[in-house]
This record gives sequence, structure tokens and C-alpha cells, in this order.
Amino acid sequence: MHANAACDLTALYHQTEDHYFAATCSLHRRYNACINAYFTDGYFEPANLLFIRIGSTPMGDAMAAPMELIRCILMNTRIVIHEEKVAQVGAVLMGIGFQAAEKTTAMALDLSRLVSSERDSTVQVSLTRNLEGWAAPLGNAFLLPPEWVTRYQARHQRALDVGQALYHFTLSTEGQVRCSLTLSMCNGEARLNDVGTITEFRAKGYATQLIQTALLHASSLGARRCFLEATTQGVSVYRKLGFEDLFDYQSFVRGPVAGQ
Repeated sequence: MHANAACDLTALYHQTEDHYFAATCSLHRRYNACINAYFTDGYFEPANLLFIRIGSTPMGDAMAAPMELIRCILMNTRIVIHEEKVAQVGAVLMGIGFQAAEKTTAMALDLSRLVSSERDSTVQVSLTRNLEGWAAPLGNAFLLPPEWVTRYQARHQRALDVGQALYHFTLSTEGQVRCSLTLSMCNGEARLNDVGTITEFRAKGYATQLIQTALLHASSLGARRCFLEATTQGVSVYRKLGFEDLFDYQSFVRGPVAGQ
């Protein structure tokens, strides 16, 4: 991949990333092109989360304001940092109680390279507005408490209600949802999020079939590329589908801070 092409893809990646999180979070603060902060809910309870993403463009002096917010806030906080910024920011965060968490990989796929495999005739893939069924695999796959799943489902419902370009897909067998994901569209670019399979139904190719269906739908909407953020466990699946690595993220987390 040429340097200029990679740079362009990285910029498009951040565009789709910001669109998705702004659409599904109640509050959003854009500090500059590099730094964005999101509150997952509009009220301060344990299930809420301050979520800050630091991208690939220069930070300038914009980090001062979110650092002040981080020092004042008491709630769960997650900060996701582009690999080139970790040395600059990571030590400061660990000095105020953060711990390094998982690494993820930003990836991109040229949809003209998409090759569909034959679908298992025993499965049913649906584009759905039944978010209760869509949310169930996510809670199971990511070990989320039921109240968090309910909140997450409500956030997506609010996004749909105001006309955000989100598309929710499920895969079912024997009438039961086994796998789900979210496709979002932003200025003709596609993004996948929330890819989750119920634990006991993993390694059956269900996620691959569901992803391919969502990618075909993105192509039908005019998308030329699709982006996603992969966990370490998911990278190999996406590479087999043709996704290529763009860069890595490092997450830092801090639990609720006791009030003074």
C-alpha cells in the first residue's frame, strides 16, 4: 500500500469512526481533528462512560482540555490512542490511575475485492429493526451486564429514530439469533461495528457469512470501501475476508473514581 494511499485511508477511517460514535453516544465534543470525546449516556451513572479517541493527526495543544476533563471526571473512562501517540500520552495517563488494556487494529477493505462464499442454507440473515434480537449476541459475546445491553440497545434505537444511517444485521439458526453486527454509512464510506457471536456458536463461520452480507449491502448503497476496528482475536478473520491493516490502537482504562 503506497504511503499517500494509506494516509487517505487513515483519514477516511477516522471519518467513519467519528460518525459512528457521534451517532450512538449522547454527547460528543470534538477538540480538534485528532481528539474526540464521547459520553455514552446523557446522565452520570455507573453504566455511563467517558470515551476519548486520539487519532493520527497532530494533537497540537488540544490535549490540555481533555486532560482537565479526565482529572475532574469520576466515571468509567476509556481512552483509545493511535500507536504513534502512545509514547506521548500513555505515561501521563498511567500516572493518574489508568491501566493499559487491549490493543486493536484499524482495518480497511476495498469492496471491489470482496469475494462472496456460498451461504449455508440452514442460516437466515436479516436486516432488522428488532434491536432486542440484535443486542442479545453482543451481551453474550462481550460479557455485558443486562442493564448495559439495555442501555446500548436504547442508544442505537435513538440513532435510528433520528434517521442515522445505521443498519443492524442478525444471523439466525433454528429461529434463534446467533450473531449480529452494525453497518454504518458516512459520505459513501462503510464501517462495521458490534460484530458478536454467542459463545457456543462460534467457529461455525456465522460471523463471516453475516459480514459478507453486510458488505454486499454496503456495496449496494454505493460504498467503495469498508472500515472496522478489530480485536486481536478478530484480526485473522477480517484478513481472510480481504481487510488490510492500517494502524494499531492502544486502550487505557480507569474505573470510577471515588468522590472527594
